[in-house]
Amino acid sequence: MPGADAEQHGEGVQPAAMQKMINKAAWLLSEGRVVKISPYMYYVIGRNSKHLVKYENGKFYCTCKGFESKGFCSHVLAVMTLSGLKEEASSFFDEAVRQRVLRELRGMGRGR
Repeated sequence: MPGADAEQHGEGVQPAAMQKMINKAAWLLSEGRVVKISPYMYYVIGRNSKHLVKYENGKFYCTCKGFESKGFCSHVLAVMTLSGLKEEASSFFDEAVRQRVLRELRGMGRGR
């Protein structure tokens, strides 16, 4: 499974695909579907499946097939938005993407 680090941060992602990922991450957060297991491990409960997201050795990992093929996913984006790992997250998605998730979440009426 690839690790999400500074070399893999979605630069080549199509805008529509990125927006879909942002919307899904915001939905996961708004519905309380991201559960912190430890400081560096989260359980993410999607509509059809459940995944583990962990932060280890400076990289994020997710058990979903999308992460395995692309090296990033909405589950990781949700965890990075929720967690206090802002500095580490900035090597994966820039702060602008994180802020877009937060705006989307506020638009759903559950933002912080």
